[in-house]
Amino acid sequence: VITLGRVSLTLVLGDVRATLPAWRDRADAWFLDGFSPAKNPQMWGADVMAQVGSHTAPGGSFATYTAAGHVRRALQDAGFAVARAPGFGRKRHMSRGRLA
Repeated sequence: VITLGRVSLTLVLGDVRATLPAWRDRADAWFLDGFSPAKNPQMWGADVMAQVGSHTAPGGSFATYTAAGHVRRALQDAGFAVARAPGFGRKRHMSRGRLA
């Protein structure tokens, strides 16, 4: 855990499919960066996105460089209002959202 003023960053090491279900807290914000869904499909499955949703505080948010449709739909199914937005650098699009 790294704390800077009112901001606290919790870094959990390990396979997200094992560590996230065991985590007993909720995040206010997520930056989802597990490489592309094509290169790391297990990170972007509906089961993992459902865990992200259930471990998000009310009104919490996410951002990710991926704009893959199946990832956006999984995040919507997890309770997020999802938007595709202009990306950064070489990325044309990204996704972001807030827990509805």
